[in-house]
Amino acid sequence: MSSRWRWTTSSDPWRRDALCRQAAALALIALGCLAASAQAIEVAIVVRADSALTGLSRDDAYAMFVLDQRRGYTTFDLPDTDPAREAFYQHLAGKNLAMMRGLRARLVFSGQARPPRQLGSAELIPHLLHDPKAVGYLPIELVPPGLRVLLPLGDIP
Repeated sequence: MSSRWRWTTSSDPWRRDALCRQAAALALIALGCLAASAQAIEVAIVVRADSALTGLSRDDAYAMFVLDQRRGYTTFDLPDTDPAREAFYQHLAGKNLAMMRGLRARLVFSGQARPPRQLGSAELIPHLLHDPKAVGYLPIELVPPGLRVLLPLGDIP
């Protein structure tokens, strides 16, 4: 058995390379499935219905949630474990959570930005309903009456 293992991994470089290519292809397929599941969730940036913030472009949303240019509003993030968070950053910035963590770490370390406060959707909805200066995002199907959709995010930019 050890000679067969040695043959498949070390003495036949073509077979070893083929195995590496197959493993890489499987990894890419798995990543594609994860990205597709994040894209399948439609999210929307929401505020209280009577908020002074009436519209938001994709660039304004990126500036608010990523670059910390909040213009007097308070932004809220969902936790890392919520699939809507990955979908939100995929739709808004074209980045997965690992890429966003790296970008946010650089911005925080350099003093250029601070991350939004994290709340679960169960805590976020009452907070958004109470505070007219709060801006958050939710899966489209969880937006209750009393909140207004500023920017639906469904397509990757």
